[in-house]
Amino acid sequence: MKPSSKKSDGIRFGTARRITANFASLLTAEIISRILQFVIFVYLARSLGKDNFGIFSFGLAFGLIVMVIVDFGLNQLFVREISRNKALASKYLFNGIIIKIFLAGFAMIIAYLFLNIMDYPSQVKIVAYIMLLFALVQSFNELCFSVFRAFERMHYEMGIKILRMLVLISSVFYLVKNNYGLAVSVWAFPAAEFIVLSIATVIVYARFAKISFEFDYGFSKMIVKESSLFFFSAIFTTLYLYADQIMISKLRSTTEVGIYSAAANITIALIFIPLMYANSIYPVISRFYINSKKSLKLVYERSFKYMLVLGLPIAAGIYVLSDKIILFLYGEEYSASAAVLSMLSGYILLKFLNPVTGYTLMAINKQGTRLLGQASAAAINIVLNFVLIPIYGIIGAAAATLITEIIFFIIYSGFAANYGFNLRFLIMFVHKPLIAAGTMVFLLQFIGNLFIAVFAGFLIYISILLFLKIMDNEDKRIFYKIINNL
Repeated sequence: MKPSSKKSDGIRFGTARRITANFASLLTAEIISRILQFVIFVYLARSLGKDNFGIFSFGLAFGLIVMVIVDFGLNQLFVREISRNKALASKYLFNGIIIKIFLAGFAMIIAYLFLNIMDYPSQVKIVAYIMLLFALVQSFNELCFSVFRAFERMHYEMGIKILRMLVLISSVFYLVKNNYGLAVSVWAFPAAEFIVLSIATVIVYARFAKISFEFDYGFSKMIVKESSLFFFSAIFTTLYLYADQIMISKLRSTTEVGIYSAAANITIALIFIPLMYANSIYPVISRFYINSKKSLKLVYERSFKYMLVLGLPIAAGIYVLSDKIILFLYGEEYSASAAVLSMLSGYILLKFLNPVTGYTLMAINKQGTRLLGQASAAAINIVLNFVLIPIYGIIGAAAATLITEIIFFIIYSGFAANYGFNLRFLIMFVHKPLIAAGTMVFLLQFIGNLFIAVFAGFLIYISILLFLKIMDNEDKRIFYKIINNL
């Protein structure tokens, strides 16, 4: 019994250490790059005003939606398949590049037709085209990142993402400060992406996949077929994230897009945490589906617990401090964004939980099931936006997002339960973070200063969790093993 136990612990703690290292690399990159990206957005919002910032936000949302056509789910498929058979990395990569080149041409045609049929003003179209170019180049960058993740060498991605944001922030500040205007300033985005793409390509071919110019039509056809479910998953997810801004631009105005985006950008800046964690565990749980179902379930349950404990105080803090946050970051011009941010706080909490389940479904080859949930969420979100935006404006868009995420969580949980990943384990501890977060929200209402409130909220939440003994023996063993082996 003891040797078996030791072997199990080796799998468990070795996996925990590997996940932690990869998560730390991605988290470091995302924290730095997201902070710099957020600084750029705040700077643009303050410098351009809500009208021009609305045009920029529309262009960015439009570019990211169209980019999904180019991605076609290839990035996620490559992480899964290359992590299982690294010898095929070169073949996947070259054939993926060829596929993406053809898809990029198709995407540009779709973009041109949409912008002209919808009869957007010339300045809006110019910014949208530039941001589309940025998104297309970024798609090829993500192909390189998929190789880094498959080989579990996320530190390369970390360095490149930080470099990207340093180049971007310096370029944007220079162009805006010297009054080059919106249409010229946004060129900083594709220019920075071209620079980091060249570096990422060199690293991939030097370290992981030798250059191969062997195009295999049959293999590429198989890739497209296998990635199609990932593609539809991505398109539904992206529509869910950004369609509201496109719809606000037509049903209301680009000015309201700017006000809404000010709040939405804060949520996007935060939900990278669960997304990066999910990306970190994805290669590991993909292998566990083949090798160890027990370890797979353990990683799922612990991941869900940690994301709940982490996401709850962030969402609760934003809910109670939304007005102070908007005033500090954007100023009085964006005061209407506070109500949007407060409503989106519930969305943030659920966004910490849903990726764990979603990536687990992908790892166990249930992309179809995941796709059904995402399609349902996207459809519900679009319908709710059509109904609520004309009546309630940006508040209606925020309400549509929150309602959709609640439904999404219910659908995902039901699917996961059918495959043996139910949420019964929450019964043992869920009351503890709820008590801690509730106490924190109550006390923060009496603190006027934003920075003091954030610091006090952190101390209150952590102190109550420790008092309630949130860490069980399993958590402690994993934690101490990770610390000892760092």
